[in-house]
Amino acid sequence: MIKKASTTDNKKSSPIQLWYGENKSMIQLEAQGWVDLFRDKYPQAKVTKLVYKASGVDELLRELNQATRGGGFFATKKLVILTDFLKVETKTDLAEFIKTLITSFPEDLVLLLIETGKVAWSKGLAATMKEVAEKKQVTLREFKNLDSSELEKWIEARVKKEGGKIASGVARLLAALVGNDFIKLTNEISKLVHYRQGADIRAVDLDTLVTSTMPEDIFVFIEAVGKRDFAAANVALEKQLAQDTSPQQIVAMLGWQLRVLMSVRTALDNTSSRPQARELAESLGLHPYVVTKALQQIPYYSRARLVQLYNDLSALDVKLKSSRQSPKVLLAWFLGKLASLRVGK
Repeated sequence: MIKKASTTDNKKSSPIQLWYGENKSMIQLEAQGWVDLFRDKYPQAKVTKLVYKASGVDELLRELNQATRGGGFFATKKLVILTDFLKVETKTDLAEFIKTLITSFPEDLVLLLIETGKVAWSKGLAATMKEVAEKKQVTLREFKNLDSSELEKWIEARVKKEGGKIASGVARLLAALVGNDFIKLTNEISKLVHYRQGADIRAVDLDTLVTSTMPEDIFVFIEAVGKRDFAAANVALEKQLAQDTSPQQIVAMLGWQLRVLMSVRTALDNTSSRPQARELAESLGLHPYVVTKALQQIPYYSRARLVQLYNDLSALDVKLKSSRQSPKVLLAWFLGKLASLRVGK
């Protein structure tokens, strides 16, 4: 069994790290953070980044030897980042050098290995890393994609770190729009915090500033859902799944739709007059277009019905993570519930 450190736990970590997993953008972000911290702590230190290429093994061996063994009078610390070096063929001088380096590790060196592909732990250098990790001489960190709730918490923490504020519903929408692209998320959060100058980030700000990484026609799907057009929604759902939009992203967008409807429903229930879409949008921090669409759909949604649908969606989210049932079948079941709604029912 491989013991893995979490993506947030850096305590008692080894100066030799191996990072791997599907969340490549988080690895990239964390690696840049390591470089920045290392340079702040050791301004005169040397940082070397090498990427494995099968055609340049001899040159890589020379560069790696120089990076790990060399150093000037002031460079008392060295950080070396090796990307995809687990692909090195076993019976090569480069592989032997890395094995020797890991087992006889210089005190002035910090070594970070990043693997962008799937790791075959029983072969080559990966097997060596596994063996050394079991002796606690190497820290392994697996970076998995975050689910919608984890992503929301990450966004809230990042906004707070940058001096901004964001409501959980808006953070959830940002998570749905961008997904597990942490480089883009970081850039978008910086842009939003700067734009709002310490005030709460609103959903309308996302409409203004954020470019979604989701396929544009997912909004066709959301609109079909809002109209309770089961046939169109089902066709759009199949297209989204074929385009590898994750079921969690679809659930997040459905959740956003229900929260918009709940906001509009609550506003209408608390006033005796029917406000204009632009006036309502301003008070709710939503785009006027979104509110206009919600007002067209709202006769089908009482507060009690929205609460029930939201509970159903939460249960669906759990099933998607724990059940072996097809995501398409589970999502189609929820769409069927929406399609059956009638005005005032």
